[in-house]
Amino acid sequence: MRKGGKTLAEATHPIKKSHAEWLLNNLIRNAGTKYGHEYGFERIRDADDYRACVPLISYEDILPLIQDICEGRSDVLFAGKPVAFEKTGGSEGGEKIIPYSHESIKDFRNALFPWVERLSKTYALGSGQAYMAISPALRAAKTTASGVPIGLPDGAYLGEDALEFFTNLSAVPPEVGAITSFEEWQIATLYHLLRAFDLKVISVWSPTFMTSLLDGILARKNELATLFRSARTHEDTEALKRLDRWDGIDTTSLWPNLKLVSCWTDGASAPYAAALAERTPQAAIEGKGLLLTEGVVTVPDMDGYPLPALESGFFEFLDRRGHSHLYSELDDGEIYEVVMTTAGGLYRYRAGDSVRCCGYINDLPVLRFVGRCGVFSDLVGEKLSDAFVADCLARTRLSGILTPIPDEPGYCLLTDTSEWKNGKLIELENALCLNPQYIYALKMRQLRPLQAKHVPDLTKRYTQYAISHGRRLGDVKIPALCVEPQWLTEVSKL
Repeated sequence: MRKGGKTLAEATHPIKKSHAEWLLNNLIRNAGTKYGHEYGFERIRDADDYRACVPLISYEDILPLIQDICEGRSDVLFAGKPVAFEKTGGSEGGEKIIPYSHESIKDFRNALFPWVERLSKTYALGSGQAYMAISPALRAAKTTASGVPIGLPDGAYLGEDALEFFTNLSAVPPEVGAITSFEEWQIATLYHLLRAFDLKVISVWSPTFMTSLLDGILARKNELATLFRSARTHEDTEALKRLDRWDGIDTTSLWPNLKLVSCWTDGASAPYAAALAERTPQAAIEGKGLLLTEGVVTVPDMDGYPLPALESGFFEFLDRRGHSHLYSELDDGEIYEVVMTTAGGLYRYRAGDSVRCCGYINDLPVLRFVGRCGVFSDLVGEKLSDAFVADCLARTRLSGILTPIPDEPGYCLLTDTSEWKNGKLIELENALCLNPQYIYALKMRQLRPLQAKHVPDLTKRYTQYAISHGRRLGDVKIPALCVEPQWLTEVSKL
């Protein structure tokens, strides 16, 4: 049953009112920008006006304006100039660069602070330790042509006060994140984690990030033992004892006080989260919610349910017919595409993510991530699209179908030629690495290196497969990327 609701202009509910105020305040603040002038922000009075006056957009629609911002122009999409940019995987060109304003960073904090506060109180973090994943600096810091930094350091989204708090309780020192060698970063991270006997909370993004670290303990057990023996402190002696006793699976002996593991649990991450849960039976597994580079969509509530971050953006949800709905108008069980408006200059922006409405809590919909809209593969956060993969194949003059292998996880190029044996596979992987999340996952060893498999009559096999699943011969198009579950089953038989 649809959850009925008034327009934002008529709403008297406190949550609806604050959501409406966020939108109108954002439009007023940015009415003098180039985008605000073009779409008459000063004339908009409610959500209906907004949706009537401002078009739905994709990243490509505003790319020229973002390029203007990169070159130093102000008052383009938002008032003033950006404080930073961040890169994320794109649906077409391999990556997107997203500008952050002072206000958009503040909105990130508004969304994350309640979650941080809940962790602190619920798990008494002041008396224990936490691991808030510190990523290795696998690439050099960059700036735009106008000198604005590309990329924010870990913790910058939380602000100086919260960053100081987490630095004081962090099991792994922040300076570990500055290590540029993966091997050195991994051994340093594992060394500090194993010494953290009172570890209470682990917060990572992809669950495979943590399972790869656990696998690293086994692979580098001798190196770690040598480090502990040479240090000869009480903490090192105890860590060595725990390392010797560990069975390689159940981490209870390593971190008996671990209470919570926060990671992605929905969509393609679900099986990996379940595998991590088996290795951390002493802790609860809690989903991250939907945090995008562009902004925060959902945040877990007190019970771990992902609810919309209504004070950090304005959200619409497109149904299967492309009709826009507000958060109070969603049907239980239905899937919607997320449309977001942020203080960082995104207006009615199609984020490319889909969510399912799983009921309501206190008039707020529980929104669980389903996956990327269209044809995407997102095993560990890399977000590869059919269009991007097709471009990579064209660049390397290879033919075939890139297929995700979830069990490993990784990708395999199915091809009916032998061209991939002549160094072409390396070229293809280099092209795929134009996607920053893909290269990051490779360096973090969350993805295996690209593989290839010779499949005679591949085109014929795929055509037969498509026809057997109800498609007409004239409608069959060989994809560059195929993520259909039935195709994955078919591939296992090849």
